Amino acid sequence: MRKFLTYCLLFFAPLVLVILGMEGLVRKIPNAYKINEEIIAERADSIEVMVLGSSQMMSAVNPAWLKAPTLNLASGDQHHDTDFKLLKELLPKLPNVHTLVLEVSYSHLELPHNGPDFWKNNFYLKYYGVNCFERPTYFKDEMLFLSNPPLLSERVYAHYIQKENYSDYNIYGFNIKDSYGQFAKKNHDASLINQMKHFKINLEANLDIFQENSALLLDILTYLQQHNKKVILVTQPMYPTYLRKRNPAILKRRDSVLQLSEETYNNVHLFLKETDTLSYTIKDFWNHSHLSNEGAEVFSKQLNTYLNEH
Repeated sequence: MRKFLTYCLLFFAPLVLVILGMEGLVRKIPNAYKINEEIIAERADSIEVMVLGSSQMMSAVNPAWLKAPTLNLASGDQHHDTDFKLLKELLPKLPNVHTLVLEVSYSHLELPHNGPDFWKNNFYLKYYGVNCFERPTYFKDEMLFLSNPPLLSERVYAHYIQKENYSDYNIYGFNIKDSYGQFAKKNHDASLINQMKHFKINLEANLDIFQENSALLLDILTYLQQHNKKVILVTQPMYPTYLRKRNPAILKRRDSVLQLSEETYNNVHLFLKETDTLSYTIKDFWNHSHLSNEGAEVFSKQLNTYLNEH
C-alpha cells in the first residue's frame, strides 16, 4: 500500500506543480476582472452606474467618457442569468448605484443562458466573490486555469512566449488597445469588409429560449424596480452588413420585449442605437458587431448625454 501511494505521489506531483505554475501565470496576465475587483474594494461608495452584458457592452462602454462614476462588468459571452447573479450579489456592496445599464442586443434573448457550468464562473468567484455555480464552492472553483485549460494555455503562450499583448486597461478596466480588430486588419477598406461573407451572427430562431430568457429579463426588471433602481435597456450599433442579415423573426420578438418593458416598468428607459448608421463610421467598428475604441468614445458620450437627461 505504501509503495502504491508513493507511485501515486510521484505520478501526480509533477501534474500538480504544472497546474499551480500555470495558475500563477494566468493570474499575472492583465485582465479587467482584477481592475474591477480593485474598484469595488477601493471606490464602492462612489459608483453610481453599473453596466452589464456581453462583449458588445464591454467594448462599447468606456467609463472614462461618462460623468457618473461607472463600473462596467460586461464580459464576453455573458448573458442575463449571470448579469442577474452579479447584480444581486454586488448591489449591496455598491450603496450609491442608482442606474443599471443592461444589454438587449439583436439576438441576446434567443441565445442560451450561461448556466452554473459557465467557465467564467471561476473568475467571478475569484475576483468578485460572487458564486455563480448555484452550489457550494470548493478550492478548485477559484483556480482560474482549471476553468478552461485549453483557452488559458493559449493565452499564456501568447502572452509569455509570443509576447503578444492585446490588452491595455485604463483605470476603469476598459481595454484601450484594439489594434488587432478585424476591420483594422483590412485597413478599414469598406470594399473588402463588405465582401466578407462570413461573420458571427445568430440566425437561428428559438422560441423556447426566447420565452425563458424574456421571463428572466422581466424578473430582473421587477427586482430592480423593487429596489428603486433606474434601468437603461441598450442596443449597440451594428455595421450595415450585419443589420441587413438579421433574422426578422428574432428582431421582431426582441423589439416586442423592449416595448413591453418600457410600457410595464416606469423605471425602464430605452437607449436604442442598433440601427444608428449616421453617428458611426467604419473606423468606429472593431468588427460587424463590436465597436472599436473610437466607436466606444462615440457611444459612451451618447450614453452619457442620455443618462444626464434621464
